[in-house]
Amino acid sequence: MTSYRLVLDAKRRPTLPAQLLRDAELPEAKELVARVIGPGRIVLEDPRAALGRLQAAVAEGKRARKVSASLEAELLETRAQDTERG
Repeated sequence: MTSYRLVLDAKRRPTLPAQLLRDAELPEAKELVARVIGPGRIVLEDPRAALGRLQAAVAEGKRARKVSASLEAELLETRAQDTERG
């Protein structure tokens, strides 16, 4: 794994090296999601990658709980029942 040193400008903005973006398969990225994963550690990722991780976590949670229904369908059904009850 290659490491890159980033320099923060006077406004604390980093400049990401082009090779770093290429290595991460993000050469055309216009937006990244940043999150803290511990003291001194920040992760930048493509929003689509973050969404993919979330979807995988939801799918795994459904499998672990043996839920086969669509969460969307279940939510709509629950809301319909609530409005029927008045």
